[in-house]
Amino acid sequence: MNRPPLHFAQFAARHWALLLAMSFGSTLAHIATTGMPLQVGALMDGTARTASEAGLYAFVEVGSLALGMILLSLLVARIRPVRVAIAGAVLASLAYTGLYFAREFWIQLALGGFAGLGFGMVYSANIAAGASVDDADRAYGIGFGGSLLLVVSIMTLLPFTSTRFGLLGIFACLAGFSLISTPVLCGFKEASGVRKGEPPPKRRAVWRTEGAAGLIFSWAAFSTGTAMAYVFAERIGKNIHLLSTDVGLVLSSGVFVGLLGTTSAALFSQRLNRRVALVVGLAGSALACFLIGHATSLLLFALGIWLFWIFTMFLYCYLLGSAAILDDSGRLGTFGSGTERLGYAVGSWIGGLLAQHVSYSSTGTFGCAVCLLGLILGYPTLFRALPRRDSSSAGAATNQAIS
Repeated sequence: MNRPPLHFAQFAARHWALLLAMSFGSTLAHIATTGMPLQVGALMDGTARTASEAGLYAFVEVGSLALGMILLSLLVARIRPVRVAIAGAVLASLAYTGLYFAREFWIQLALGGFAGLGFGMVYSANIAAGASVDDADRAYGIGFGGSLLLVVSIMTLLPFTSTRFGLLGIFACLAGFSLISTPVLCGFKEASGVRKGEPPPKRRAVWRTEGAAGLIFSWAAFSTGTAMAYVFAERIGKNIHLLSTDVGLVLSSGVFVGLLGTTSAALFSQRLNRRVALVVGLAGSALACFLIGHATSLLLFALGIWLFWIFTMFLYCYLLGSAAILDDSGRLGTFGSGTERLGYAVGSWIGGLLAQHVSYSSTGTFGCAVCLLGLILGYPTLFRALPRRDSSSAGAATNQAIS
């Protein structure tokens, strides 16, 4: 049954518990990747892990997150989001508690995998819960907005955990946040899941959608390339003799600066040609990778991190918007997001190998090159499938969320 749209205040008042749960759920899912540079630094300083070992850890955690999302997407019609979210948060909390005490590398890898799987469970529940609301775009917009504020707050505190809890203090902090989030995740009770007795409709494979191959390749190259440089940003900052507090401040402020990217996508969505926006976003992300890897001062390091967040957030909006144009069922966008997480995991691993066997600056050089590879090889196929003149929807969700 179609209901008249609610004003923002009415919508927030009616779904406040669910929206709060979505904010915390999205935070749990994204803190694994956003805080990965600090996790990598903690493992290298606290347990003498090499760069390649730390990169492998990042690959396992983020890869498990992506794998968990993909597997749970097949069962989403049979599960209740609240149960999956709480179970995932508890699993992540236990895994991070173990990481605080673990010293053997293979144990750390296993615990990282469990943490990623837990976060994947939370994020799958988050997506399913948001889809159950009449105005899903607005629900996701508010949930992600609250998540951004939480991520900024946590990222600001994480660099100081080592003074209180030791070199591995970040894992104690993440374990605590995961655990205290479980009562808030009870807000997912509002989402009851798919009705019983309603089999999912049959659809053709996502990869058969026109232009999907170009979109997915570009998306994967973007996430792989940016991960190579960003995951080792904390190490790069210390390598050029920056203070730990300065590095932490730059990394946490970068998340907030990313608002400029999403806001720009919303403001110019009806004015900027989609093809131009996609090229600017990916080329800018490549430039940011190069600046991070080759930073020689606090100013250049901060510039690289801030441009990274601006262009990656800007591009992410247009990638999702392009997926919606090619496939309005949302499956291509979901598949692309899963590919993005897998690409991030692979990029983290490759970045670790480069950092250890070549140099830290090579992570920026190769990251830049991989991003440009996606632009050169993936975009032509994608552009042929996009309409020549389209009313860009990249900022639609943001516009609706603030209206």
